[in-house]
Amino acid sequence: MRDFSKAARKVAFFCITGLQILQTQPMSQFEFRGIWVVRGSLTSQEDIERALRFAKAHQFNNVFVQMRGRGDAFYDSRVVKKSELVKDSQFDPLEYAVRRGHDLGLKIHAWLNVYLIWSSDRLPEDEQHVFNQFPEWIDKTSLGKSTSAADAPNGNSNPMQFLSPAHPGVTNHLVKVIREMLSSYDIDGLHLDYMRYGDSDFGYNIAARIEFERRNGVDPLRLFTSSGYGMNPVWDEETQKLMQKWNLFRREMVTDFVRRCSVIILEMNPECLLTVAVKPNPKQARNRYFQEWDKWLTEGLVDYVLPMNYASDIRGFAGVIDEIYDVVPNKYWPGIIMGISIFNQSSLDSRDKIHYSRITGFRGISLFSYDSRKDDLSYYLPIVEEMMGNGEE
Repeated sequence: MRDFSKAARKVAFFCITGLQILQTQPMSQFEFRGIWVVRGSLTSQEDIERALRFAKAHQFNNVFVQMRGRGDAFYDSRVVKKSELVKDSQFDPLEYAVRRGHDLGLKIHAWLNVYLIWSSDRLPEDEQHVFNQFPEWIDKTSLGKSTSAADAPNGNSNPMQFLSPAHPGVTNHLVKVIREMLSSYDIDGLHLDYMRYGDSDFGYNIAARIEFERRNGVDPLRLFTSSGYGMNPVWDEETQKLMQKWNLFRREMVTDFVRRCSVIILEMNPECLLTVAVKPNPKQARNRYFQEWDKWLTEGLVDYVLPMNYASDIRGFAGVIDEIYDVVPNKYWPGIIMGISIFNQSSLDSRDKIHYSRITGFRGISLFSYDSRKDDLSYYLPIVEEMMGNGEE
């Protein structure tokens, strides 16, 4: 007998005693079959055509096209400068992706990196880049640093720069970005990525410190320095309570913007889905990155969250689902699309994780990423069979 995790045990009895049913009735296909397409594969009409035809041929029905990578635009914008990766200034990648995607019967989601603004050892040279235009918007650690260690799923080791979720200028800028996109393009979904802080020690942008002090009477930086910058600080009871308020403040800053996006979509295009790529462990997402995505589900702020469960081993993958099982009530699981990696494992290993997502009750999956396997189409055969409910039991 297989070693099921907690989340799988609830269906284990059925899988064993209902063997005859499983043998006589085909497994149902996933309702939501998504794939992420990174901006490097969206720079020309030919590349977009290839990606969308691939998605159609391989039975995907939702495509996340990266339209905001590092504070730039892969579309025609009056708010943000077009990415230098798009060599033809007259070409609008988003317009073409939406038009051709709809011709092919695909749902096209505009994928935006929200607070991540840059990731390179070399800072942006363009004076019009938001990093150079508004340096006061960049988030800081308690030690005054502005870079976060890279944790990009594709192994990118470049340090990352984040905007401050608590700075009103940042919020106004991002609202303009989203409103412009919704008013100009017939997108099926708005997909938010890096909807979080850079790490647990981020958030000390001066605007955030001023606002927190206005609300609570103390600069949060003083709370941190009162421990002598120790790795394991010892605080009195009052300081502990204030630190809890500081953590809550940071979570609220992120959640407030998700809520703002939800309201804008309902106002401008109620048919547009709001989805967010999230850290897969909900406890770590909440406490380390201040990304309270289980709350977004329970409050109905988003249509779907996509936990980026990119563990290459099945035990690690199942362990994350156990964490979700412990935190998120089952009735909200229809709002979870399981993110599965293909860049770091064999197609059979990816297939097993798709199968595991099915037996633990998820209705959809999304693969990261098209770009990592676009020249190896044979890789997808077992994946498509499992995704469509034709895999072997």
